[in-house]
Amino acid sequence: MKYNCVLGSLVLLIGFSVASVHAIELSDHPKVQEVADRLVADGHYTSSELEELFRHATVQKNVLDAMTNPAEYKFTWGKYRKLFLKSDRIQRGVEFWKANKETLTRAEKDYGVPASVIVAIIGVESKFGKFKGKYKVLDSLVTLVTGFPRRSKFFASELEHFLILCKENGLDAKQILGSYAGAVGYPQFISSSYRNYAIDFNDDGSTDLINQVDDAIGSIANYFIENGWKPGEPVTSVPVTAVTNEVASLVSRKRKVQYTAADLRSKGAIIDTDIPEAEKMGVLMLDASEVVHDKKSSDTYIVRAGDTACEIAERNNVSCRKLITLNKLGKQGKIFRGQRLKLPVKAQLASQRVRKGSKDRSSSQNTKWEVVRSPVADKVSETEDRTQPRYFYTHHNFYAITQYNHSVLYAMAVYDLSSAINDEYQKL
Repeated sequence: MKYNCVLGSLVLLIGFSVASVHAIELSDHPKVQEVADRLVADGHYTSSELEELFRHATVQKNVLDAMTNPAEYKFTWGKYRKLFLKSDRIQRGVEFWKANKETLTRAEKDYGVPASVIVAIIGVESKFGKFKGKYKVLDSLVTLVTGFPRRSKFFASELEHFLILCKENGLDAKQILGSYAGAVGYPQFISSSYRNYAIDFNDDGSTDLINQVDDAIGSIANYFIENGWKPGEPVTSVPVTAVTNEVASLVSRKRKVQYTAADLRSKGAIIDTDIPEAEKMGVLMLDASEVVHDKKSSDTYIVRAGDTACEIAERNNVSCRKLITLNKLGKQGKIFRGQRLKLPVKAQLASQRVRKGSKDRSSSQNTKWEVVRSPVADKVSETEDRTQPRYFYTHHNFYAITQYNHSVLYAMAVYDLSSAINDEYQKL
């Protein structure tokens, strides 16, 4: 009989609700045992070292709770953006830039990544080093390997990287704190990113993203350039509130540029004249409404990492075939993370609602959230009620930011925060 991942997750979660924190035994968790076996086989640890280490590891229900309820999935773009585009965070960004001006200038010169983007990443990830995480990384990763089957393979790899990282750098694996997903330091690097992209930017002989801000700044710049950042190129257009139906049909959250500027202009897109005809771009729509609606009444589902179309249909008590047909997913039902899917039954109910007007509250002082209405009112594409659509023409560097975090909401928050901090810094 085929194992049901959803049922398996439910059983695990019920178990955790009885005992929200409990220690583990390697023999009880084959996936963790596999990690331990590889570490021993590769000569990183002895069996006795790992047995002692994992005796200190505990499964944490609060990690699973956090993992299944991230802001990127439950908030609209308007609500998500508001978390980061606050005046105090912008001002702290300016102060951080001033305090680390020399290092940021050197990073921008050496790597071609703007200082404002580096500052924004640290601002979003750790509030400029103020909040580096409250969870023991060992506990978080063990919990996610054993209790989050949809991504257990990924977190098993991260657990292995984490333990090697600790061994290579003389760190106490039992004491390192980070996020619920195991990210650490100023830039909140996961362990594989730490090992692959972190650099000793202050040349003191160690690479320390937890305590050394210089290393964090250089490592972020290195990460971006290694993941496709193109120095001197744009990130995204300003938002517009309406586009032609032809342009609206191209909206996608796939993390890549797909159309040339010439193609988009031919369909009615108003794109800056300094953008070359051959420039590849994407078309993105985000909801600027700050109203977060009850999940239970939602007629859509945002695809998460590891989802399949039929699993989504099963979880929402709808037919897999109807879900695939409604969303035009093709014979194989291909989906991608961040994609917004209509749910068959509730989509029908949504079409019966009466559209209600809403006041635009998306503008925010000290940011570049200008709203431009495209002069195509006679043939614009409008979204369903309750939303405040904002359309963007995104460039390659926008998707380079999504290499840091796959959410397009995250990438736009970083870009907007970087612009706001840069505007204030330039006034000094």
